[in-house]
Amino acid sequence: MTARVLTAMTQPFKDTYAPEFFIYKYLVQRPLEPVPDDANKLQISASSLESLTKHLTLPAAFIFALTRYYLPNGRGSRQIKIGDKTCHDTWYFLPVRVQVETVGTNPPSNPPATTDDDDASQMNPFYKLHLPNVQRDIHRSCVGIFSRVESDSRRFTFVAFDFMHGRWPKVALEPRERIGDVLKRHPQSPDASFGREHCVHLVYLTSATRWWTNSLSSVNEQLIAYERRLQAELDRAGTTPESVLTELNRALHSIAAHLQRYLSELKSLRGIAADLSADYASVHENDAKPGNKEALKQAARGFAQVLSQVDAAHELAVELEKKTQNILALLFNRIQISSDRLLVANGEAMQGILRAMQEDASLAQRMATESHRLAQEMKKDSIAMKTIAIVTMFFLPGATFATLLSMPFFSDNEWMGHASRFWIWVVFSVPSTAACFIFYSIWRKRAQELVREAEDGVPLQGLPNIRQNGHVR
Repeated sequence: MTARVLTAMTQPFKDTYAPEFFIYKYLVQRPLEPVPDDANKLQISASSLESLTKHLTLPAAFIFALTRYYLPNGRGSRQIKIGDKTCHDTWYFLPVRVQVETVGTNPPSNPPATTDDDDASQMNPFYKLHLPNVQRDIHRSCVGIFSRVESDSRRFTFVAFDFMHGRWPKVALEPRERIGDVLKRHPQSPDASFGREHCVHLVYLTSATRWWTNSLSSVNEQLIAYERRLQAELDRAGTTPESVLTELNRALHSIAAHLQRYLSELKSLRGIAADLSADYASVHENDAKPGNKEALKQAARGFAQVLSQVDAAHELAVELEKKTQNILALLFNRIQISSDRLLVANGEAMQGILRAMQEDASLAQRMATESHRLAQEMKKDSIAMKTIAIVTMFFLPGATFATLLSMPFFSDNEWMGHASRFWIWVVFSVPSTAACFIFYSIWRKRAQELVREAEDGVPLQGLPNIRQNGHVR
């Protein structure tokens, strides 16, 4: 078995009229009581379980389901002959949800949605669901029940494998105490106690239904707290922090996942109650004495009442599921509002940036216009300077030679001072002026080539000359 069985807590196998066997995990009666290492295992030894299985001829399907109690299991029934006795067996796993007070201090004004180290476990409906505002934890458990009715001897046998946590002794022992009170009110003779087995099943069904109702009520209170918190966030002028929205989103999705599982388990609970009612009627309708017809009616009323309670719990779970979806829609609305406000704020900021960029572009355009104007003025200045340079270059050689020839050691010479010697100035001035213009033309052409090289980024100096046929010179 998954839960290793250790010590027996069952009654001795006596051939009494109505033996009941209740098998639990280790029940912690006192909070400070030391808990053994095997506390989370059924307290029955392997030999005791084997003896119980052989004594009652427990069905293999029920034993197999006990090893997988943590998974959803079905129910079953059979009619079996044991010796000369005809036995009607019924077995099922009763799904329960028990709310337990959260261990800790008083809750803060806005408690976190989860307290587990692993928040992912909150999304698993087979784990507990933490309700921070209600300060309750809703735990999943189940009770494996096997019952047998012997029509001939009117003998009833009942076995319960309770998988509830040992920290919930009052909850786990409640059905057993109620069954004891019911049996005390019934006489022990088989005739007078005809059909009393329905009371045992009704005790477990009513307890489970009450636990379900209490758990769903706590879920409803938690949803109301989340709804109020969201309404308060909607009334705020600013945006809600992303951490708060993420926390609420995770918590609401956890509740939605659990509620979907709750609906399946409540449907299974209703099926169990309906099957028990049908099996009870089929087993006892033929051998009922006229004086015991009232017992049949009482059992039918009891099962009908349980079915009504289960239906009410199922309807409440459906309502809570719809309410969760509505709150999620409200949460998404708040997320959308926060997103829209952020978009508006970002739009205003972007508009300011664009306005600043537009002003920068206008300034840049103005600077470009001024730069263009400055370039034009500089171009005009350059043309003027070139004109001055050319004029100067045209007159400078002649003026230079005129100055030289007018110096005293030339002017005092009688031969040089004669007017017919003007050709000497012409001979010197004209070639030198032509040489200046030629030098200027060559220099300007070379300067333009250097500018083109700088603009193209390809230096011409130092590169080999390429012939048209591709050979290097």
